[in-house]
Amino acid sequence: MASIIEDIKGAFEKKDNAITKIILVNLFVFVGLMVLGFFLSFSDATQSINQFIQRQFVLNAPLKEFIFQPWTLLTYSFHHDGFFHILFNMITLYWFGMLLQDFIGGQKLVNIYLLGGILGGLIYIFVHNLLALAPESFGINNISASIGGASAAVFAVLFATITLVPDYEFFFFRLFLVKIKYVAWAFLLLSFLNPSSGISHAAGAFVGFGYIKLLRSGLDLGSPIEGIYNWWKSLGGKKTFKTPTKSYTKSPVYVSTATKTAVSGDYFPGQSEVDAILDKIGKSGYESLSKEEKEILYRASQQKD
Repeated sequence: MASIIEDIKGAFEKKDNAITKIILVNLFVFVGLMVLGFFLSFSDATQSINQFIQRQFVLNAPLKEFIFQPWTLLTYSFHHDGFFHILFNMITLYWFGMLLQDFIGGQKLVNIYLLGGILGGLIYIFVHNLLALAPESFGINNISASIGGASAAVFAVLFATITLVPDYEFFFFRLFLVKIKYVAWAFLLLSFLNPSSGISHAAGAFVGFGYIKLLRSGLDLGSPIEGIYNWWKSLGGKKTFKTPTKSYTKSPVYVSTATKTAVSGDYFPGQSEVDAILDKIGKSGYESLSKEEKEILYRASQQKD
């Protein structure tokens, strides 16, 4: 037991495993609420307490309810109501999140996850309340009044990844190679089998796409989140995360001889060099990169963490 606790503590202390931290937080919340629900299920009084606690993690779309629980816009992205729900989300998050983290670093992965969940929730609230104004005879105002789960946040990570490297291939379930952009779009279209889910998932996907596009033009939508993160860490006197000040400008792919020889030392690439490599990935795929270019991306991700 002590070994497991030490392993978990070590995972949170590492800088380069944001994806592991997000998954662990989701698992802690899922297991914690499940255990709590079990112990509070033996009487009507304790069941009421359990229902109250559960409601603190579920996003209620009606405005008259949401305004009294605004924090659920964040907490709902860490709440799952079933084993297969959290299993599918965490596997998908791991597949795509590990790839994205290698390219842009852990902090920006966290930004995308949180922004995807927040905007996905806001769009869901807007659509629910808009449809609630329609006459019942239209049959379009019956989407669920509450949602929970990391799906919108996961779709943000998923679509950020395919925007960055659309032609990257996965060995899908060890059966066949498939480009990740096809997997992402298939998942999104299938989610609309349940319109309530599809709405928030599409919003999350838009966040992931927009984040990468704006990041390449020099605008980081995650700057406010990083500001809060820096402030929080400063309270404990720890070193804060520094947001790169260089703009994401496009330039031809070029790796100088000096860069090649410096990759094995203390060299850290400039943002224009990293962006040029990302452009090459977008055009030719990750496998087109040289060993030196892959190393540059890896070092850049370490620098960002």
